[in-house]
Formats: sequence, C-alpha cells, structure tokens
Amino acid sequence: MLNFLRPTLVRRVVLSLLMAFAIAWLLLLAVMYVSANDQAAEDKGVEDVGRGLVASLARLDNAGEARAVAAATSEQIDLLYRANDIPVVMLIELADQDGTRLYLSPAAGSARLAGDTRALTTTLVNGRTFRVFKGGAGRWSVALAVSRVDDTFLLLTLGRDLVAYLLIAFPCFLLPVWIAVSRGMRPLRQLSELIAARGTDDMSPTGVDPAYVELKPLAGALDRFLAQLREKIAREHGFVQDAAHELRTPMAVISAQAHVLAFEPDPEGRREAQRHLDHAIARASHLIGQLLALARVDGARQGETAIIDVAHLVRHHLARAAQAAMDKDIELALEAPERLPFTLEVQAFQSILDNLLDNALRYAGAGANVVVGLDREDGCLTLAVADDGPGIAQADLAHVFERFYRARSQDTTGSGLGLAIVRQAALRMNGTVALEPGPGGRGCRFVVRIAAPR
Repeated sequence: MLNFLRPTLVRRVVLSLLMAFAIAWLLLLAVMYVSANDQAAEDKGVEDVGRGLVASLARLDNAGEARAVAAATSEQIDLLYRANDIPVVMLIELADQDGTRLYLSPAAGSARLAGDTRALTTTLVNGRTFRVFKGGAGRWSVALAVSRVDDTFLLLTLGRDLVAYLLIAFPCFLLPVWIAVSRGMRPLRQLSELIAARGTDDMSPTGVDPAYVELKPLAGALDRFLAQLREKIAREHGFVQDAAHELRTPMAVISAQAHVLAFEPDPEGRREAQRHLDHAIARASHLIGQLLALARVDGARQGETAIIDVAHLVRHHLARAAQAAMDKDIELALEAPERLPFTLEVQAFQSILDNLLDNALRYAGAGANVVVGLDREDGCLTLAVADDGPGIAQADLAHVFERFYRARSQDTTGSGLGLAIVRQAALRMNGTVALEPGPGGRGCRFVVRIAAPR
C-alpha cells in the first residue's frame, strides 16, 4: 500500500492527462451547451418541422385525412422523444378556415395554441414554456408548439456523451505517453545502476552520454559534481599531509629537548634546552590554533551575525597588538571613522583582522609602518591592512593565499595558514580579499571587502 502511494513520474503523467481530459471535457461541454441553447437554431428546427407539416396538409381537401396526418405526425414525434428519453413535448393543433378545431395533441389538454403567422412566439401551456409556429395550409390552419429542453437534462446528456467519447480516446493518448516516459526513464535507470555498482572511493567521471538532449545537463552536472568531490578529497588529503608535516618539526624538537632536559647535567645546557622546548611548544600551539581557526571558517554553515561597531572592535584589537608592534619598532596606525555599525559574523571578522595584523607585524620588519584602514563604500565594509616593508616577491604573489605556503623571500617562520584563513573567512561572509601594492609602491596592502547581508 505504501509503495502504491509513493509518487512516481508515470503516475504524475497519468494524473496530468486525466486533468487535461477533465479540462477538455468541461470546455467541450460548455461549447456544446451554448450551441444547444442557441435560440436561433431551436427556432429553425421548429420552423422546419412546421413548414413540413404545412406542406403535407396543403395537398389534402378532406378534413378526416388532414386530422389523420396531424395525429400521426404528433404520435410519431412523441414516440421518437420517448424512445430517446428526451423530455420534450410537441403539440399540434389543426383547425379549418372557420377556426373550428379539428385536432389537438392530447398532451395539450384543453389549451389553445395561440401564435402568429409572421414569426415564432412564446406561450405557456399547462405551466410549460413553448415556442409556437403558426401557418396556413390551404383550407387548414396549423399551430405547432415545442417545449424547451430542461437545462439539467441537457447538461447531463451532453456530459454523459462526452465522457463516453473521452474514455474511448484516453487510452489512445495514454499508451504513447506511457511508452515515451518509460523509454525516457531508461537512461536514468541505467545511470543509477552504474553509480550504484561503483565502489565507495570511485569518483571518476560516469562516461555517460545520454541520447536525449534533456538528460545531457544532468549527466554533465553529475560529472562536475564528481570532479568537485575529487578535488575536495585531494585538498583534504593534501591538508592532512601538510598539517602532519608542519607538526612533525616542533614535535621532533620537543622530543629532543625533553631528552636533553632529562639527561643534561649542565644547568646552562638545561636552560638552553628549556628555551628551545618552549619555542617548539609555542610554535606547535600556534599551528594547532591556526588549524582550528581554518576548520572553523571552512565550515559550510555561516555563523550567527550581529550588528556591531566595527571601528570600536578594530581599535580594541590594535590596542592588544600595540605592545608587539613596539617590541618590533613598528609604527601602528588606524584610519577609521569614530563609529561604523555593520552586520557581520564577528568571529570570522576577528579571524581576518587578527591574521592580517599578525602577518603585517611578522613580515614588515623593524622601523616599518602598518596602517589599518576601515571604511564603508557602496554598502560594503572595507578593511585594509598596509605596510611599507619589503613586500612579497613577484614569484610568490600567486600563491600567498594557499594553505601552508610560505614565501621563499621571507626568513621569518610561520604556519603558512594566516592568509588562507583570511581568504576562507572572507568567502564565508560573501566577501573578497585582494593583495595590492603598499604605500608608495612598497610593501603590501591587503584589502577585504564584505557585502552587507541581505
């Protein structure tokens, strides 16, 4: 029962066809009903029957014969209506030139059919509406009245007849559509079976080239998706290998210096080993912190956003970095408005600011100037960190945002993750980061632009 209720494309096609036939039935019923209710067409039918009866009586001179013709005509038409279950009554009244009634259909009772020879008229007979034709036939005067068809009967009759025709036509439409859908779904089933038969680690292209144009985008999108998965898996493997390689060096130093601390009898040697050990631990802790920060901003889901005073936040971070800047004889400055409210993901923005500041203070060199700029342009928040230090070699410019990449022109050690974190955090907030020449063409200027969330 549950399988029967599951939505399928074939069932949807059948339901669509049924809906189309239902709409066609309603439209045809409306058209046929309007046509059947056409007063001009009804009147023409009454006139044709009346004129035919007049023509038949015009050749007769005997009253008995004329009465017999009128009675026979009335009975035959009445039988025809009853045989077809048509709730219509036709009345015939025959009179001579003196106005003496010779015949009146039994259904009329004692009523008289009043009419006009010039045009059809409408009259009430026993509470029912009739259209009356009146004409002269030699010695005879003929009145013929036909009742209106009830609307309910007309709709039921027309609807029933249409349903019968549409039921006959429905399989003729359904069968070709069913065959077309079944054949059209065959490439999808083949593609599904091909993917299901693959191993869990097989991310190679499907190699499927569907014959139908409509399925080509699906096959192409699937191959592109597999290519993205291959690239993602390759990046993750490379990331794990690079992280293990970067952690190996401080771990080796920690192990060696711990051995020295355990067995070195000379106090000076122990102090030197302790210094190297502390440095290695600090380097490993920094690398682990950067790895965690990168994993945090690398997530697919964006964190919570809030409206904050970005200028106040940047001033707070610069105050914390002031001592490190003074220790390295670096002039640290801020160019920003007094207040700058903006909606953003605070933690991701702090990662950008901290890593750009750390990058500038680490590589600008003694006596350099580091300027942090903050502004809002065209609804975008712009953060710029510039220095007039030695800058980055031309050969390294294309790689500075790659993970674990360290410029060969720099002697200062680092994790090689800071700028990668900046780029990923900017992308996470629908922003961009660009590297430009520093003040006066010296050093570097990193510019981050973040669009206001919608």
